[in-house]
Amino acid sequence: MDNFAEYLVKKQPDSQDNFKKVAIFVALVLLCGATIYLTLVTQIPFILLITCAMIYGAYFLITGLSVEYEYAVTNDEMDVDKIIARRKRSHLITVDIRKFEAFGSLTADVPARDDGTLVLCSDNTGEGEYYADLTTEDYGATRIVFTPNAAVVDAITAALPPQLRRTR
Repeated sequence: MDNFAEYLVKKQPDSQDNFKKVAIFVALVLLCGATIYLTLVTQIPFILLITCAMIYGAYFLITGLSVEYEYAVTNDEMDVDKIIARRKRSHLITVDIRKFEAFGSLTADVPARDDGTLVLCSDNTGEGEYYADLTTEDYGATRIVFTPNAAVVDAITAALPPQLRRTR
């Protein structure tokens, strides 16, 4: 029987994301004010098209800060995709669950792994986070930090190597 589970989690904006939104909005207000003033001074209405383009650009940038992560577990393989503003999908990583060296709930007593690549694809709340340590051909020593639901955890647990399944 096939083992399949998927889950979509939305990344919560942090202070850096909020700062970017405010900075884009302030720049938009200043630039729109300047183009409207320039239109009034030069009497060239074409400049208002530039204002419209700037408004669309600001909208595009602000909505681009909306990020979702999709976890898909199929049998013994886990795929993680990043979805930006529901308009662009990029594949982050595909891993073989049987090659996990460690897996579990991410708590304060889990030692940090500073020697490799960190794939951070959690909801940014710090609650319900799990980690998976493994070595991949592309990234070397890798830690994946993610926020799965119960179905994804069960699907991963079913595919874990026997020595990890015993410790859970």
